[in-house]
Amino acid sequence: MSIYSLAQASTSTTSGNCAADVASPTASGVRPRLMEYGLFLGAATVSIFSLRRMSALGTRTTPTALIAEDVGDEALAGIKLVDQAVAFSVEPTEFTTKLRAIGLPATIGVGVIWTFPRGITIPQQLSVGIIHDGTNAASHFHNVVCDI
Repeated sequence: MSIYSLAQASTSTTSGNCAADVASPTASGVRPRLMEYGLFLGAATVSIFSLRRMSALGTRTTPTALIAEDVGDEALAGIKLVDQAVAFSVEPTEFTTKLRAIGLPATIGVGVIWTFPRGITIPQQLSVGIIHDGTNAASHFHNVVCDI
């Protein structure tokens, strides 16, 4: 197994919408595991977020492949594509049950790093994402680490 990661910024602010997700969009049999998800505010706005599994990907307009932490590992493409999106033309469908949740004060740079020692498996053609559960900052940053 190899470790892949990615950091991105998001400006999505609508309550109830997905701010970002990490997905396994191919039907290749590869089942990545989410090992860590970091979220930090880029604006001083009280914010509430939750981490949830998605039951449908939606239409992702900005997917970006995670990059290998070991330069000797292969780039993610085709059969092993795992990506993170921060914009959607059609929202992913999320489950109402939350894996993690946090309320953040109106302080730039405040955030959280959730770790999953055994990893959260991301099923094929599904994702795990951050959902706005209340008023949220105009910008926030997402860091993802997956074992593939």
